Amino acid sequence: MVSVVVVNGASSAGKSTLVAAAQPLLPRPFLAFGLDLLLFGDALPRDAEGSLRDWTVLRPRVLAGHRRAVRAFADTGVNVITDVVLETQQQADDWDEALRGLDVLWVGLHAPVAELRRRERERGDRPSGDAERDHAVVHTFHAYDLELDSTDGLDSCARKLVSAVQPTDR
Repeated sequence: MVSVVVVNGASSAGKSTLVAAAQPLLPRPFLAFGLDLLLFGDALPRDAEGSLRDWTVLRPRVLAGHRRAVRAFADTGVNVITDVVLETQQQADDWDEALRGLDVLWVGLHAPVAELRRRERERGDRPSGDAERDHAVVHTFHAYDLELDSTDGLDSCARKLVSAVQPTDR
């Protein structure tokens, strides 16, 4: 039975939106614990202008802590749905190591580059070009149990994800 769902995709692909849409539809309770909770919440240290402090130093530690926290929740019996942007093979390997022995559903969330650019512009909270850079590499490091295209519609993607979590499908 799936205990962890990992949604991987480029910045602005709709990962957090998909997680939020799927969460209430899942057959069992799943904690939504994405990195955006830290990045866009009040958890990480910021300077007076609101920029992340020492992000270059903190980033690898925060990413490692995120993986370990997902594992810790799963080990205590809390199902988790999270989203990631795998930028390197090492990050994918680190996730596999952290989740070893768990029933994990890996979901690849795709979107065309033009759509990623449009969403990135509309959001305005990410550096320009991040989504396109991610698109070029993010899906090259891990195999998926389910692949979705966010331009197929949020409801469709959420329902497909929920169907893949059902115990009869695994």
